[in-house]
Amino acid sequence: MNKVSVVLPTFNEKDNILPLILDIQNQLNNQEYEIIVVDDDSPDGTWKVVQKLREQDKRIHLIRRLGKSGLTSAISDGIDSAEGNVVVWMDTDFSMPPEKIIDLLEKIDDGYDLSVASRYVPGGGMVILEKGQDSLLPAILSFVMNFVIQHLLDSSFKDYTSGFIAVKKEVLENIKLRGDYGEYFIDFVYRSMKKGYKVTEVPYICGARQYGISKTGSNLLQYVKRGQKYIWTAVRLKLTKGR
Repeated sequence: MNKVSVVLPTFNEKDNILPLILDIQNQLNNQEYEIIVVDDDSPDGTWKVVQKLREQDKRIHLIRRLGKSGLTSAISDGIDSAEGNVVVWMDTDFSMPPEKIIDLLEKIDDGYDLSVASRYVPGGGMVILEKGQDSLLPAILSFVMNFVIQHLLDSSFKDYTSGFIAVKKEVLENIKLRGDYGEYFIDFVYRSMKKGYKVTEVPYICGARQYGISKTGSNLLQYVKRGQKYIWTAVRLKLTKGR
């Protein structure tokens, strides 16, 4: 049985992190695992909550980053410290259900190198609220952007901006994460496919954030700015043939 390292990048997720860790532990009850929280010195004290948990359970690890920030580098730091031969990472706002981790791991056990939780394969989807960061507009923009990226790169893969994944550690030793925010995932998945790694998608329903504010954006302008970087990443990968 594989040892699993679950990497959780956090910034101001004090209200989400405790129930999320407890839920993940419940899902992995029959699995050898570790949970690595990489916190960018959250002003709300997220790291303090994790530190207390660490005192009770040594399978929980805390990397508190002082003077350093960014989603991609946080995940990379977690990967570098991971001892498992399979690494999982996900958002920490409960939009990504912990029970899906088992489904991802089953695909790794079946022989896949990367198993991605996907909103855009049959059975997947998104919870849409009347207003706010989980409203119809962000959902439409995400769908359109993924549609464009699919046709720029490889349309057999659907959710290029998922960010919820299980990966064999050996893949991560050969392909390092590049980028600033969500575009790292487009880059990583496409380069993995170009190098011949076996990739599959598992459907999941992306839920609404429970507490706090999304780091992706809260208005149309912020979403467009993110989207421009995502599309440019796909264009670059297309032009360089995944290099």
